Amino acid sequence: PQAEIDLLVMDTWAPVLAGLPGIHHIWKFSSKSGKLSRLEALAKMTLKLRKENYDCVINFHASPSSAKLAWATGAKCRSIHFHGHSDRNKYSTVTIPGKGTLKPIIERDMDAIRALGAHVPAGRSPQLLIQPSEASEGLRYLQKLGLPMPILGLSLGSSRPTKSWPIERFASLALEWCQREPGGVLAIAGPNEGQLSHNFLLAVDDLLFANFRDTPTRAQIRGRIATAHDFSLRKLASVLSQISVLAGHDSGPKHMAVAVNTATVTLFGPEDPFEWHPYPLERHPYCFIENLPCRKDAAPGMPAWCGIQICHVEEHKCMRLIGVHPVLNHCQKVARR
Repeated sequence: PQAEIDLLVMDTWAPVLAGLPGIHHIWKFSSKSGKLSRLEALAKMTLKLRKENYDCVINFHASPSSAKLAWATGAKCRSIHFHGHSDRNKYSTVTIPGKGTLKPIIERDMDAIRALGAHVPAGRSPQLLIQPSEASEGLRYLQKLGLPMPILGLSLGSSRPTKSWPIERFASLALEWCQREPGGVLAIAGPNEGQLSHNFLLAVDDLLFANFRDTPTRAQIRGRIATAHDFSLRKLASVLSQISVLAGHDSGPKHMAVAVNTATVTLFGPEDPFEWHPYPLERHPYCFIENLPCRKDAAPGMPAWCGIQICHVEEHKCMRLIGVHPVLNHCQKVARR
């Protein structure tokens, strides 16, 4: 209980860790462009950390630079975990269990703690602490948009084009939700993804015009659909904590939604869900087209995976084969739990 726990994190993501109980200090590391600038930043951080005389350092998901930084702290006990199944856990003073065993990413992270003798039960989901004032702020934001409950959130962004569901499908999902449920829809994109929000609204308007001749009906449905792409991390978390369900790709907002106890429906395409979706399926179901032979980039014995950026040959069928109605049915089911 008297242990003093410090965290080192990239400054971009530090807000996610704000307010966690038991944390004494958060070191924020700012990544620099250019090799020399980055080396200089690492050297300065090393000097700061060495002055703390840490007894133990844990590196959950090591890179070559973070592993060297952990070693350079001077801590005598070091749990440094390179996640690659064939990678050696360099600079670690303890044996990390489960090396080379296929397991979800969170369980591999927790192996760095288990290496110290701590018992960490499998299957625990992450938790992000939201203050009551933040939850109230998120609710007020949704009320200001005029969105009725229950609210379906749509996470439009992804890390690469082949992980993206067609934007027209998101628009169709929004309209179907508004026809089946009394609530509204909030489509979320990242700070640099304003074009995604724009394209989504264009697709919504096209579908409304094609399917509803009655102008008042179009206006009534359109008034229950909004977009946002300017959230800070804490604001995003506060808003996600107030919606009923988030549907979208395997991305940051999805994992954040899980961590604030909001139901999710995830659309997986080129990557098998096993490693990246360690969550209970009754509250966090996913859609995934099994046994596509085009997923052929995985190492032997690993889950099927495709690493291409743009799919020309197979016409992106891993995502296009996921229909709107299966996603909608999942959303309705978990939103009512």
